[in-house]
Amino acid sequence: MINLKKVFLLSLCLLLTGCFENSGYLVKSCTKEEVIDDFSSKETYTFGFKNDVIDDLKLVYDYNASDVNTISSIKLSMEGQNNAYRNQISYNVLVDTANQYKIEYNLPLEADKTIIDKFNIRKSRTDLVRLLEEKGFDCE
Repeated sequence: MINLKKVFLLSLCLLLTGCFENSGYLVKSCTKEEVIDDFSSKETYTFGFKNDVIDDLKLVYDYNASDVNTISSIKLSMEGQNNAYRNQISYNVLVDTANQYKIEYNLPLEADKTIIDKFNIRKSRTDLVRLLEEKGFDCE
């Protein structure tokens, strides 16, 4: 027979440590990678959701190339995009070297149509996964 006192104490410990705090909250990611000769690009959407409603959406671009001019061109293009959307989207440059440029965007779920279309923003996990898979992403 199960000792009710032990079960109660274990449940209390789990509750106090926050194990049930995010019950039902899940995180999913979708990735698309392309490699051409010495150049690779990888896009990864990561999103947290509960009951199919997304509440946190991030996009990471990761570019690698042996030709430093390629990375310089990408960096210049991304900086132009960052300047264009600087009041609407926050971002962090994660890696900035001669052969790699990696940047993470925190995408707003409430945005104008231009940003929603450009960054594939959806509020429903089902809608986002369907859209990204149509665009060639692999979702886990």
